[in-house]
Amino acid sequence: MIKKSLALAIGLTSAQLAMAQGFYVDEQSALRLGDAFSGGAAQADDASTAFYNPAGLTRLQQKQLTINLSAISVSSEFEGSSTTLGGAPVTGKDVSAEAFDVLPSIYFSSPMGENLVFGAYLNAPYATGTDFGKNSMGRYFATESSITGIDFGTALGFKVSDNLSFGISMIMQYLSATVAQNVNMSALCFGAEAQGELGPYTCNGLGITNESLGKTTNDSPFEMKGDDLNIGFTAGMLYEFSPESRIGLHYKNRISHDLQGNATLEVPTSAETFGSLAGIIDTKAKGSATIETPSQANLSFYQGMGKFSLQADVQWTQWSSFETLSIKSDDDVITGVASPQSYDWVESYRYAIGGSYQMTPALTLRSGLALDQTPIKDDQTKVDFAFDDYQAISFGLTYDMNKDLAFDFGIQKTLKQKREISQGSLTDASQNLSKLEGDVTTDVLSLAAGIKMKF
Repeated sequence: MIKKSLALAIGLTSAQLAMAQGFYVDEQSALRLGDAFSGGAAQADDASTAFYNPAGLTRLQQKQLTINLSAISVSSEFEGSSTTLGGAPVTGKDVSAEAFDVLPSIYFSSPMGENLVFGAYLNAPYATGTDFGKNSMGRYFATESSITGIDFGTALGFKVSDNLSFGISMIMQYLSATVAQNVNMSALCFGAEAQGELGPYTCNGLGITNESLGKTTNDSPFEMKGDDLNIGFTAGMLYEFSPESRIGLHYKNRISHDLQGNATLEVPTSAETFGSLAGIIDTKAKGSATIETPSQANLSFYQGMGKFSLQADVQWTQWSSFETLSIKSDDDVITGVASPQSYDWVESYRYAIGGSYQMTPALTLRSGLALDQTPIKDDQTKVDFAFDDYQAISFGLTYDMNKDLAFDFGIQKTLKQKREISQGSLTDASQNLSKLEGDVTTDVLSLAAGIKMKF
């Protein structure tokens, strides 16, 4: 029974792995960031269309190379209470984290004929993480949670008529993830004692005192890392009503990953006696977790009006594919989490509108607004992933040095989000016999710069 309790606690950590994976990073283009990604599947002005809609490649009748560098600053802070078995307060530093991710991307296009254009790209559309540290008040739910997804894609765009183009893209996607939390050994011991599972022993007799509840004294850090490589595809359509008016549709299929890696558990000396009795010992074992990057579809519209342009976009993401997480391992401890873990996300939509103004022959200004729905239900909100619906405003510019060289800049500010959470249970070992109640505030700022070259 004690072994079962520990296995369930580790199972909670594994579920957080899938939830961290759910953050898709829009910031793959400095030009697109400047208009809040409002016309990505329709505008098709540079080689990044190989990623946003390969059908748009047919508009590029000259070789192009686009290089971008995006920087995303995310701060997260929890305010509330953290308690463990019997209502004892969990001591430690504030549950807060600041992350600064720098994401490069590169896009290339080359005509192969009058009606056929080749494209290629390398970017990181899944990249996020939190690091609360092993001493925070939220350590029994998450100490670290990170995800990195890198896409290498090759694409073809081809015209079937003067107005209609189609495109396809093959993606090789690498995904890696790390999750970590502390196992609440003191609470597990006293919980087992209260249930009569220690037999003739007591926690105090095993060296675990009441005073250690809520302290790091007997915490056992758990960490799981894994990675995988798999292949997916995208398909797109672009219909041009006129040279200045067009509509684009782009679909990206979900990619399933069987992350292979190692899980480690470190039991401190102060908890070794209880750990040995319960079968909880230092462990390093191979494990795997099945994760999917979700399907997405974009519908975009672009309308040029002389010096002005107007763009709009609707994006659908099939987060509902995240229903369960399966854990597999040959190790007895990790085997305890082999049953599927449920997190039950929902499908979401993102809406964006933007425009541009050509101030001078060399300088174009742009701006946009976006609203993105959260896929996370209220009862599934976690301290390391507490995003709410977000509203964002973007500004950007393009400066043409000459007809073959241009620079793009973009900035997007997401309005501050606050999400209420009530996570965990003081009576459920699968919740680490701990509870967090309060609010999580999240702040995001994105910057990007890019260079476009024609040759």
